[in-house]
Amino acid sequence: MTEATTLAALMARVQGLEDIEACRRLRNRYHFCLNESRYAEVKDLFVPDGVVELGYLARYEGLEAIDNGFRAMGERERFFIKQFIHGHDVWIEGDRGTGTSYLEARYSRFGVSYVVSGRYDDVYVRVNGVWKFQSMIAELFYTVPNGVGWSGDELHYLRPKT
Repeated sequence: MTEATTLAALMARVQGLEDIEACRRLRNRYHFCLNESRYAEVKDLFVPDGVVELGYLARYEGLEAIDNGFRAMGERERFFIKQFIHGHDVWIEGDRGTGTSYLEARYSRFGVSYVVSGRYDDVYVRVNGVWKFQSMIAELFYTVPNGVGWSGDELHYLRPKT
């Protein structure tokens, strides 16, 4: 392997690591916006035709719907949310990437505290040198009141009744 080939390989590897880190920062920024009640900033993390699915709770397609959905979240009466992610794996191929992360969250509405757990499956795209979400799909494992716990028969207390 020549010195030029070695240098090119190292540069490609560094770029790949930087891309992975940029996607991790993107995911962290999303949670920062929710945790700090900066809902108006969420839309900036998505491409114009982006998609958000929050399990059975909500689905937003396009920037206007994403913006309206998250702003409405911030306007809810007696609402509290804090989300924490872990195990965030990212895979990059060119200007596209995918990621998986696991969620633990605390949610409260009208004085009832919920424990929430799930997984996010993301698709990222690089647009003009900036990584953004193409899609963010959440699968909710459970959404239960604190007093009930997650080991009971009912795992989805926040699921809309049909």
